[in-house]
Amino acid sequence: MRFRTDTRGLGVAKLFFTLVTSVGLGLSVGTSFLIVRGPFLGGPSLDPFPMMAALAVFVAGIVVLTWGSTRLFGVGTGA
Repeated sequence: MRFRTDTRGLGVAKLFFTLVTSVGLGLSVGTSFLIVRGPFLGGPSLDPFPMMAALAVFVAGIVVLTWGSTRLFGVGTGA
């Protein structure tokens, strides 16, 4: 059985890409809160090194979210 064609109707590929999309969404939302809580919500701002780490995880979360959602919804597959 090929990975992209689920002939048995199990939905394993959709379940996997739903999990990947959820992880990407969680990463981006969690780190965006850490980034904006200081300037916009009145909390303490992060130090420079943790701020850059949070920004890197935010960008990685956006990449994972985009990859998972495009695979989940079949964007660019031509089918």
